Amino acid sequence: MESPGLDYRPLGRAGGLKLMHCRCSLGRHARTVDEEHSAFSITLLSRGTLAYRTHAGSALLSPGWLMLGNPGDGYACSHEHGDGTGDDCLALSIPAELLDDAGDALGMRGTSRPRFARAALPPLPRVSALLGSLLVGGDEGFLFEEAVLGVVAQVRAALLDGAAPEPVAQQDERALAAAAYMERHGGEALLLDDVAQAVGLSPFHLLRVFRRTIGATPHQYLMRVRLVRAVALLRDTAMPVTEVAYEAGWSDLSNFTRTFRREVGCAPQELRKRRHALLTGGR
Repeated sequence: MESPGLDYRPLGRAGGLKLMHCRCSLGRHARTVDEEHSAFSITLLSRGTLAYRTHAGSALLSPGWLMLGNPGDGYACSHEHGDGTGDDCLALSIPAELLDDAGDALGMRGTSRPRFARAALPPLPRVSALLGSLLVGGDEGFLFEEAVLGVVAQVRAALLDGAAPEPVAQQDERALAAAAYMERHGGEALLLDDVAQAVGLSPFHLLRVFRRTIGATPHQYLMRVRLVRAVALLRDTAMPVTEVAYEAGWSDLSNFTRTFRREVGCAPQELRKRRHALLTGGR
């Protein structure tokens, strides 16, 4: 049964895999409802700000962040840090046996059944692109399964990278404010000093606390914010690639294309023309 204020819409499925769109209209002061993950889940927050708490930890999330869930684990989401308008998420549900199969395909044979050891990950542009590709294409052969394998590969690589955000209770509010500042001004020319001044820190102090709190360096985070914005513009508009680059925050088209190809797995033009391109590139 759906909870009041939550609207779930199925977007696609293949075997036991499911992709859902979840829109939450709950405000800052809504009562937190305890829920339970029925399968492994990788959920992309596309709009809003929410606090996510589960057995693996807790984190304060903004657009582009990924929530991770293990089957049988309880969790709760709240919006005390948001603007009162709720949030939108894309939730990918993966049964345990299918995640085992994906792990085998990625060279994880012989390991115990995987569990996500973290509650969340900072933005991963290629995951945003892979999930976004499923919103506009309908049933195209084996696209769903291929996209899921790509998502699992990217999340696995990020988990092995070793950078994890601190739990909510320990997060440095100034680092969170710096992340929010970059999200608001990511399309502008930004210097580290601009961000540091905006949150009352020296640049070197910001560098120290940001990675510990967010799980990425300020530069990595800004690039990911800009790339997630570029992916959405390429998917949802007919804006020329040059304008997408400038709108997302790049002043040089070649630098944008090079960064996009490295992080997303294909060139911007390829993402727009044929979504299968991003399934064959990258790690």
